[in-house]
Amino acid sequence: MRAFIITVILLAVLLGTVTVNHVYIKEVFHNMETALDELPDVLASDCLEKTLALENYWEKQVDPVSLSVSYTIVDRICEHAATLVACAECGDLYGYRTALALLRDAIGDMMRFETPSIGALL
Repeated sequence: MRAFIITVILLAVLLGTVTVNHVYIKEVFHNMETALDELPDVLASDCLEKTLALENYWEKQVDPVSLSVSYTIVDRICEHAATLVACAECGDLYGYRTALALLRDAIGDMMRFETPSIGALL
């Protein structure tokens, strides 16, 4: 009976941890998506400031997110965020829009395993 109670407690802790992780990853995803939606065009005066704020936010989230998201996805997000900032610094319109699209895609990949689907299982 004692082993059963310990097993049930461990299962509850595991499910709680999975739930907290899901909520956290979903929050980071929504914050990043909102920040991407609010980014101005590369020619705007506050473009560099906002892209730097987005990159700084992501840099603060990298370590906790890395616990449950694969390294390749985290690395892609870091690279695309850095490219976005670099394009904003030099005013490269096409590079900026490309980096923005690729960053949005990489952030979507981060959330892929948090939503139940056949693709997440494969």
